[in-house]
Amino acid sequence: MTSNEDNLKDDLEKKIDEAEMEAHIEESNTESEPTSSFEGEVAESPEVTPDEKIKPGKARLIFRRILIWLVVIAIAFAGGFFVDAVLRYQPEKAKVADLTEEIISAQTEIATLEEEIDRLSVFEEHNVSLTEEIADITTHITILSARAAVADATLALEQSRFADAKLALDKVGSTLETLKTMLNDDQVEVVVNMLQRHQLILIELEDDSFSAQTDLGVLASKLNALENTLFASP
Repeated sequence: MTSNEDNLKDDLEKKIDEAEMEAHIEESNTESEPTSSFEGEVAESPEVTPDEKIKPGKARLIFRRILIWLVVIAIAFAGGFFVDAVLRYQPEKAKVADLTEEIISAQTEIATLEEEIDRLSVFEEHNVSLTEEIADITTHITILSARAAVADATLALEQSRFADAKLALDKVGSTLETLKTMLNDDQVEVVVNMLQRHQLILIELEDDSFSAQTDLGVLASKLNALENTLFASP
């Protein structure tokens, strides 16, 4: 038992003794009223010493000590419970506070990221639009390049420059192969037909330049029609 508990016990014993002394004195004063003799004289009551007035019974002493011990044990238990609660729950309280701060920080970061996503979404939509526009421009340039190569081949055949016509037709073939990768399935079929006519022109170039020129005209017409379909203004 600690010194604080000893002091508490002593204080409790003193208070209980004083309370019992006062109660005993009041009881003695009530019971010892003066009696009158036949001669009208007041009989004097016998003297009671302080020790006789405050001397408690054996059962009362035992009860008092039990009561004191119960109070001391209750206080000690309450103090122990309080210390245990502080030692056990204080770290948990600090942990909860840290987690709360982390949650608030995470929510702030999420809000910032959402704003950034919204901002980038605008650029993404713009980039998609630019990408589509660039793809259309590239396709248009490829068609124009094929048309220019067909025109070069036609002019070379008209001037009987067969070597130049062969170079121009090679460019027509490579350009049409590139164009085929830029179009959808329906449009690709048109380009495949152009490639077949290109192969026919290469065969005709050796023996029948007139037929080659005629097929070059058909090829130029098909390229022009494809251009109008894809890029002509409404």
